[in-house]
Amino acid sequence: MVCVGPSPASADLIRAVAHQAQAAEAEWCAVYVENPEMLRLPEAERNRAVSNLRLAENLGADTITLRGRSIGEEIVAFARQRKITRIYAGKPRRRPWWKEILSKSPLEGLLQLSSDLDVFLIRGEPAALPEAAAQVQGKRVPSDYEGALLYLLLATGLCFLMYPYFDLPNLIMVYLLAVVVTAIQCGRGPAMLNSLLCVLAFDFCFVPPRWSFTVEEAKYIVTFVVMFLVAAVMGHLATLIKQQAEAARLHERQTAAMYALSRELAGTRGDAEILQVAVRQISEIFECLAVALLPDETGKLHPAAGDFSAVFQQDLVKELGAAQWAYKHGEMAGWGTQNLVDSPILFVPLPETHATIGILALRPKDPQAQNWLLPEQLRLRLLESLAKQVALALEVERLQKAV
Repeated sequence: MVCVGPSPASADLIRAVAHQAQAAEAEWCAVYVENPEMLRLPEAERNRAVSNLRLAENLGADTITLRGRSIGEEIVAFARQRKITRIYAGKPRRRPWWKEILSKSPLEGLLQLSSDLDVFLIRGEPAALPEAAAQVQGKRVPSDYEGALLYLLLATGLCFLMYPYFDLPNLIMVYLLAVVVTAIQCGRGPAMLNSLLCVLAFDFCFVPPRWSFTVEEAKYIVTFVVMFLVAAVMGHLATLIKQQAEAARLHERQTAAMYALSRELAGTRGDAEILQVAVRQISEIFECLAVALLPDETGKLHPAAGDFSAVFQQDLVKELGAAQWAYKHGEMAGWGTQNLVDSPILFVPLPETHATIGILALRPKDPQAQNWLLPEQLRLRLLESLAKQVALALEVERLQKAV
């Protein structure tokens, strides 16, 4: 088993383990653990982790995504369940000293828990980072920090209304509520900033002497410190809960989409009918125009289902060339990917066991629609799963005809 993460060096680690597994003619798997810390990573790093998993799958590994709080515990539990004898992990980069004091690294947790397992550390050279995918520019919306400032102003206004009738501790509760709402609506950074601003606003506007940051009584210093710490912790927890709820919602959506497609494919016969079902379902799920392309005897792609002219609207030669590239290399290309990023069409291969049997070409009706604004690693993973279902249905159909 190889442990996969968002590090650029993971790709070299995966290739090294794939080479060893091939030489030993052994089965192997790639495991990625999605814990709260991973959910807080920038989208580019989470996308890199998914790309590393996809690389392992292309090299013959079973890919598994686990979810839990401790990376070491999840990996060791999975290894014992699957009776895995060897675990390969990359040497971690040196962490800041304060992180070393506050928490142990995932590798330390893995080594402590895996006393009955063999753990091998491999140093990988950082790979070149891929060029970022083209981003769709939407209308400007208020930033999260502007939203945090708005909640601060609303809380302060409410406290002015309450001040003549309530004691100061009641006003503190209003500010704490503003921090929690900021964390839920705007994220961790704005919530932490709001924690500090709420303390300053409370001191300046309501603590004697008012309209000054001077504090007459020492007890208020303790109040400010505790208020800031409580607000920061509440903001952190609220953000964490929001991230986990969002991840659960996205995974639920993925499961529902896959179930709907598989249920309809199960009762469909014939290549053309299967592709029509796939085009219709994926068009509805992603609010896009879709067409299925299959190769002829020479490997040239031709439309097999869907409205070809609605998807390929301009520069037909260039877009068909992009579709041929995706078919030849068996990789996603076009809109929202790392390959041929200038294309307005997303090309999704239909993967068979040892080849690509066709292409799904998708043109978003509205790139700002909710499904197209999913994080890249979730959007492409869902499309990849749906394409595999369609390819499997086509493969089963052809096997039945051959019998």
